[in-house]
Amino acid sequence: MLNENKYKYLVLLLSAKEVHLYIYDKVNFEKIKLSSADSIEAYERDMPGRMGQFTDASAHKEIVINNFLHHIDLALGKILNQYPNVPLFVLGTKKTTGHFNQLTKHAKAVTEYIDGNYNESSLHELKEILAHPIMALDFKK
Repeated sequence: MLNENKYKYLVLLLSAKEVHLYIYDKVNFEKIKLSSADSIEAYERDMPGRMGQFTDASAHKEIVINNFLHHIDLALGKILNQYPNVPLFVLGTKKTTGHFNQLTKHAKAVTEYIDGNYNESSLHELKEILAHPIMALDFKK
């Protein structure tokens, strides 16, 4: 199995609103379905309604984002077990990746955080973004 994954990479495309996970082999991106919801909207709906003036909107948003990122981290653990020793790149805004880095239980599995807003990036653009970090990683091997 180790040889089979030698030139594969996990790419976690993370934002404060949605998540996408891919297995990438330098040619194709294959989407991996996480066992958690891939949009923050599912977690927003699970929150109890506001109660008068006692609910702070920013605290509410923080709770929802924490819940969303926590569930992503749990689902990521299952994927990492399926793809042992496969490098993991996490792409997203510095704020979101920083928040994720603070709560993840899989920090050691992250090869590199690549900061930026890639929500609207095409798969071709993602290939270009990943080219240099992958080349640097492959050079180390």
